[in-house]
Amino acid sequence: MNNLKKLNCGKLPDDDLSKILERYTNSVSERILLGPKLGEDAAIIDMSSAETAKNNCLAVAVDPIMVNISNAPYFAVAINVNDIVTRGAIPKWASASVFFPAGSTLEDVDKFFGQLYDAIKPHGISIVTGHTEVTSLVKNPGIVLTMLGEVDKDKIITTAGAKEGDSLVLTGGAGIEGTAILAADLRESLNGKVDEPTLDRAREFIYHPGICIASAAYIAWKHSPNSLHDPTEGGVRKGIEELAIASGNGVYIDYAKIPIREETREICAVTGDDPLGIFGSGALLISIGKDKVEGLLRDYSDAGILAAEIGQVTAKEKGRVLLYQGKEIPLLASYTDGLIDRLN
Repeated sequence: MNNLKKLNCGKLPDDDLSKILERYTNSVSERILLGPKLGEDAAIIDMSSAETAKNNCLAVAVDPIMVNISNAPYFAVAINVNDIVTRGAIPKWASASVFFPAGSTLEDVDKFFGQLYDAIKPHGISIVTGHTEVTSLVKNPGIVLTMLGEVDKDKIITTAGAKEGDSLVLTGGAGIEGTAILAADLRESLNGKVDEPTLDRAREFIYHPGICIASAAYIAWKHSPNSLHDPTEGGVRKGIEELAIASGNGVYIDYAKIPIREETREICAVTGDDPLGIFGSGALLISIGKDKVEGLLRDYSDAGILAAEIGQVTAKEKGRVLLYQGKEIPLLASYTDGLIDRLN
């Protein structure tokens, strides 16, 4: 088989697709009664096994990565895992729709699915169904990933669950994903303005400290938070606003207490970006009773996860307030992220 031979637009050849599905989907659980196989239209998952409790629920999330970035499968898995764990659910299964541009080779497909496998395996996730196609409608490989997780009905966590009087804790730091994007995409313009070691560390922010918040969420679960939310497009600013709107509350945030890594500060100082407004994956926003904050922060410290109490949930009529350099100002957020244009 010549892996460098260009593939025709449309479905992958049957034999090649079957080999890829067998190699990279991790679909070996006894609960997967029908997994990803040639000709099968949908997966079947056993929801009545001894593993499950009678009150178990499915959490479902979907996110696409269609922009031209390195290791798109890792991004897709990370952001979907984030969405699932913020609901208090354990991610278990996924459906992957993958699109390759015209002129792609089987080697391109194999590499992409290999990256997908490497991303799902540490979480114990199985790809149970999906779609793979070569098409002239995309300029680069892209993936639309739907993820499913399981959670006991009485352990569901929502963004709307934040309560007036709660403390707000942020893990990871503001702008982790955005910092990595800036360091990679604007490397040439940043050279000479930001030192090389800083840029190298910032480019690795995707993996270290990482954009996946599963470890932080699992620790938070132990302390019975009222709400979990992962900031994404629009950054930490937008994430805080979303939590306030969803829960029908106000918030009071102390800018000086928000964890912002030095690499993020240095790069944003040059690019003019707001650390609180760029892609925020890698941070977990937690609304939790004040009496639980000390124990939560102690556990994060023991696990080597950066975290800080950044403010409180207040009454709706008090609005969304940011304490910045000694002045109380409105906490404003944007519906869009300025980095999007730089990715397209």
